Amino acid sequence: MLLAGVMAGCGHRLLAPMQPDGWSAQPIVIGGRFAPDADLDPATGMPVGDDGYSLYVLTEAAGWDFSTATSFVFSFWQRPLVHSWIILGNPGSRLEFGHNGDFGRERPRYYEGVMQRIREDDRNPIAYLWETMSDGQFQSGKPNRPPTFVWRMPITRRRYQVIHDYLMQRKYEQFGVRTNNCTDMVVATTALAGINLSHRIRLTLPPETKFWGRTVRVWTDPQYRVLEFSTPEVLEVDLRQLAQLGIGRDVTEWYLALKP
Repeated sequence: MLLAGVMAGCGHRLLAPMQPDGWSAQPIVIGGRFAPDADLDPATGMPVGDDGYSLYVLTEAAGWDFSTATSFVFSFWQRPLVHSWIILGNPGSRLEFGHNGDFGRERPRYYEGVMQRIREDDRNPIAYLWETMSDGQFQSGKPNRPPTFVWRMPITRRRYQVIHDYLMQRKYEQFGVRTNNCTDMVVATTALAGINLSHRIRLTLPPETKFWGRTVRVWTDPQYRVLEFSTPEVLEVDLRQLAQLGIGRDVTEWYLALKP
């Protein structure tokens, strides 16, 4: 029921059937919502925890429109940057963590690199998204960007310590679109809390598409036809659905009201 609800919540924006030009968008459905050892109330089936211990997931979605290749390219061009991160809360403090990267210091940012290759008439400009950056960084503290949604769930003290240890030991140097990005870090963290979140999307890309009235090449090598990646766009839809179902809470207003 939960998975069906998530898919229904995606609507036309995230879900697009195969189209004549070869474009489709399909959020990847998770296998199960809760881990076998999740801390759930036997009566309600809802997550429970110890007093004062919480896990927050924060998303900054851009509202990308996946309904067509052209609408996606245009909406992505308008707002290419998205983010997701977490807060660990205990009775005495809140710790805000994330995984940042793609700063464009040593190499062009992903969206800039693709556009550059298009201008150079590269045969596979989208292949730039398959490359891995080495400028990843551990984010400690509140980023200089407001979230579009904040979700909170209770956790136990034991889960808190497991998650804290994982975040402190995790490697952050590598950063990529298809793996090891900010959303991958978030869902790895929530899995340690016993809950699995929908976060990935599969795009089938046409060989070429329209942008600003011009036909641009996307790929010629079929290995770049399908792109799968984690994104706050899918993650936020899932979190909003969970909050509506009473699994965790929407605490966006509370977070935005916090003083810097």
